[in-house]
Amino acid sequence: METGEDKTIRIWAVAVERLRAQSETLYDNWVSRMVPLRLEGGKIIVGVDNDFLCRFLSDHYQDLFEESLADIDGESFSIELEPGHRQEPPEKPKAEPAAPALPARPRLSADANEYTFDNFIVGEENRHAFAAALATAEEPGLYNPLFLYGTNGVGKTHLLQAVARELRRRNPRLVIRDTTCDELLNDFYDLLMQKRSLSAFRSSVRDVDVLLVDDVHRLAQKHQMQEEFFNLFNTLYRQHKQIILTSDRQPCEISDIDKRLSTRFESGMISEVGMPEFEARLAMLRLWQSKMLTQNPLADEFLEFLAENISSSVRRLKAAYYRLATYSSLNGGSLTITLAEELLHAQLMQESASRFVSIESVQRAVADQFSVSIADLLGKKRLRNIAEPRMIAMYLSRRLTGRSSTEVGAAFGRNHATVLHAEKQVPLLCRDNDALRRAISQLERQLKH
Repeated sequence: METGEDKTIRIWAVAVERLRAQSETLYDNWVSRMVPLRLEGGKIIVGVDNDFLCRFLSDHYQDLFEESLADIDGESFSIELEPGHRQEPPEKPKAEPAAPALPARPRLSADANEYTFDNFIVGEENRHAFAAALATAEEPGLYNPLFLYGTNGVGKTHLLQAVARELRRRNPRLVIRDTTCDELLNDFYDLLMQKRSLSAFRSSVRDVDVLLVDDVHRLAQKHQMQEEFFNLFNTLYRQHKQIILTSDRQPCEISDIDKRLSTRFESGMISEVGMPEFEARLAMLRLWQSKMLTQNPLADEFLEFLAENISSSVRRLKAAYYRLATYSSLNGGSLTITLAEELLHAQLMQESASRFVSIESVQRAVADQFSVSIADLLGKKRLRNIAEPRMIAMYLSRRLTGRSSTEVGAAFGRNHATVLHAEKQVPLLCRDNDALRRAISQLERQLKH
């Protein structure tokens, strides 16, 4: 039987592998030195060296840590950092004689080779973004900056990498810096902590022909880095260097970011990458199937089952496909729809929960939580005990329902600007009010399950 200590170590090991896959720099600098201590209900306590690192890592990486702790054995965990613990990072293993070959398993093509324009499935929901990205690859500077936004797992990184790949193919001499916002932040703070000159950091991102930055919304609240990035942006822009950025929201929707930066982001082409519809999801599955070397490919009924039931994220769709395809290959093709439902139980439950969050259900939950009526939420009263829950309801409606700011505004009898204001204001209120932050987290969990 698995002990509490064993489970703590195992849960953290899964999270560490996910974090390492996102950023080797983050792993080398911080994660490899963190120590799993214990589980307390749905929270994992992880040790770090000192109070400074507790604050630093919580301020800059809390969201990333909790993303890495989501959907492990069907559970999601929060994280709390505890000072006074440290372990040295593991030494890199020395080369050893090759191990005997294992039995053949299905081989999947590497993501890097899949990130091309040819392998991007185009539908109505992403046609404009695809066209803008392709035009940028063919004629750098046409759209500058190019800003692609959309929820997680819809193909923003795919388009970003496709542009980089095509630019290199057309002109191998181009100097292209392809990075994530977190990697930039790691480099920046590493130099600050070592009290070294920032000149090396600046030259690494200024001495380029093309700069691609994934997840630029993570600059929010990083005020010192925002100033550095603002100067970097201006330098590259004046030199007519191509800048391409991705984010999970529009520039005007990124809270706690310098207005000068959001204005710069809006100065070029902004295009949304939406979640593909059923036909496009089915086309993706057939594409992945054609690239997966296996003796027992999935029948069409399984591809249609996946396309029908997993619609929130291309990333989740791909993971679900690989799981079924691998199982089928290793078990001689013995797969049924009933068994597929069992194998993907946790993913299907999450999909089902996310589909049924409506604006009306958010309004009811917030009204109950804060002891106000729905009529008050939809009315014109501006008393604080009504205005604050109203903002929270609009904020949660945007986060949980997939509705646009215009649609949410209409449901509350407001315009989209009021909803955007709520999206920016609520995180600021939570930062100064821990009880409110917990109440909103509780509402999110309640609405998702």
